[in-house]
Amino acid sequence: MMRRLVGELLTEKISRRGFVAGMLAAGYSASAAQSVAQSIAPLQAGAKAAEEFTRTVKGTGGELMADQIVETGAKYIFVSNGSGLGPLCDAFVSRPQLQSIQATHEGQVVAQAAGYAMASGKVGYCMHSRVGLPHSTSNMYNAHKDRTPLIILSDHADTAREGTDSHEDVDSWIEAVAQYTKLRWVVEQPDRIPEWIRNAYKMATVMPCGPTSLRIPRDLLYKENVTSTIYSSKAFNIPMNLRPDTAEVERVARMLIESTSPMLLVGPEATQCKAEQPLIELAEMLAIPVTQARSFHADFPNFHPLHLGELNSRMRYPKEIDLLFNFGARSPFGGAFSRRASLIQASVDPAAIGRQTPLRGALVGDLKKVAEDLVAAVKSLATKQDLEKRSATRRADCTAYTAKLHASQAAAARRANGSPVPWQRMMIEFADQLEKDAVIVDEVGTEAKVLTYFNYAEKGGMHKIGRTEGRALGWGVGASVGVKLAMPDRQVVSFQGDGGFLFGQSDSLWTMSKYDIPVLTVILDNRTYEETRWQIMGHMGPAGKNNRDYISQLTRPVVAYTKLAEAYGIKGELVENSEDLKPAIARALKTLKDGRPYMLDVHLKTFGVGAENPWSPHYSLAATRTRNV
Repeated sequence: MMRRLVGELLTEKISRRGFVAGMLAAGYSASAAQSVAQSIAPLQAGAKAAEEFTRTVKGTGGELMADQIVETGAKYIFVSNGSGLGPLCDAFVSRPQLQSIQATHEGQVVAQAAGYAMASGKVGYCMHSRVGLPHSTSNMYNAHKDRTPLIILSDHADTAREGTDSHEDVDSWIEAVAQYTKLRWVVEQPDRIPEWIRNAYKMATVMPCGPTSLRIPRDLLYKENVTSTIYSSKAFNIPMNLRPDTAEVERVARMLIESTSPMLLVGPEATQCKAEQPLIELAEMLAIPVTQARSFHADFPNFHPLHLGELNSRMRYPKEIDLLFNFGARSPFGGAFSRRASLIQASVDPAAIGRQTPLRGALVGDLKKVAEDLVAAVKSLATKQDLEKRSATRRADCTAYTAKLHASQAAAARRANGSPVPWQRMMIEFADQLEKDAVIVDEVGTEAKVLTYFNYAEKGGMHKIGRTEGRALGWGVGASVGVKLAMPDRQVVSFQGDGGFLFGQSDSLWTMSKYDIPVLTVILDNRTYEETRWQIMGHMGPAGKNNRDYISQLTRPVVAYTKLAEAYGIKGELVENSEDLKPAIARALKTLKDGRPYMLDVHLKTFGVGAENPWSPHYSLAATRTRNV
């Protein structure tokens, strides 16, 4: 909703009064609506920035583009091959402060920029050839689902040839990305290139964040002696106060206090809004058990005594739930849960509120402010002694439950052994050896594999980035490149499913090797698309009943992933037995310290329906030939 209203205000489809009315109707407070309108005002057509926020420059269109990118504070721009990037290359010569990071595939360019943005909290910039757009859209879609702030640039057909179905052109490139971007535009005047980068930057960073796409005709990028205005970084930092409605905050706080069996469901917006600390305070104050929604972060410390793990619609802890508070998740609960519990939802995105289920309460705004306001409201409605009395039993039960759960999981993982390697043993071996503040980049099928054994703490602990909410494979290896660039002094380990790695991701190994980016890529090599197999075989249709696995197995051929790494100058090794894990991990981490990437290909044991089924379709074209040619 807010994305649409902002877009309509910028393009003069609605007035400021209409914008404020729309924000109020969406559930924002009046002060929040006025704050956003004030923040956007400098971006509206005809608006002028303060003189101290601007400077006049002259150069080529490409130089103007580079100058404005540098002015926003960008350190990196992720690029791929394309002759349309020539003006940017020219600009690099005299702008060494803007470091280019090259990939060989447009999809990996976007993944790398996304990983950088997710780890740094800054906008990720990337640029690719105009015909690279189809390749880039899969990870553009992932960025849209993750609400990742990106500015995706490309060249475009020359102004005189646009719309003529000419070389490397179609009627509307913009239409192709409309579903995945907050803003998309073809820049028609060379002197407005910086202005549109400014607009894209603001749109990308207004919560809920998201990717933007700008296409600039190649002749405008090469055009010389263009005079334009560059906007200083101060012109971008316009604060917005997205506070929830006060009366609704008090009503929700009262519901939380009076609930006998509440549960808190946390999602990615909590981390994006930096709401961790007040959210922890709220949960501890009321002893509310916490569950993790599907997210690219661990949005609540997963070893906290109140943290139960991933959401399960059959959860009845400490008894059947009477109140479920969705704090920043994308409404994953379905009708079964909603029939058993009252639902409250808090989100920065009014379009997400109550989208799937009826609600008893709704809070719209910056989730850090939502949590802070709830904490204050609870304190005003009940004494500390009353809160402790209400929550004492629940706190004790939850603490005992989670302590027993963590101990049993760790003990079972250490007992697991053999060849192929049980995944639980692999993960606990990594947990034993990784730095306490390591960053885990995850693109594996089962979230429990990276949530169960690593201690993701709000301060001083590990940090999780991935799996992308979009779930489109082909993201994780590229994302780990961007993450390491954003966090060069933290250990970065990328856990990557074997099937997902085969979605064109070896291209990012080239980038790692070229720039000495020391990331450990771990291939979870179970030689199957495991979750696909569970879904298809477990459905027990004709394929399941006949034990026919048509699309999940990756056994013919078995891929030698470390040889792919070797082709890019990256060392690695295959681990097939649990007893070999510890020394292999130590060697890998030593290589990272030496400044080079490394790969571990860990042959994992399969489990679940169809795990022991060796059947897959076999077809040999060579055997069908009538001539051996």
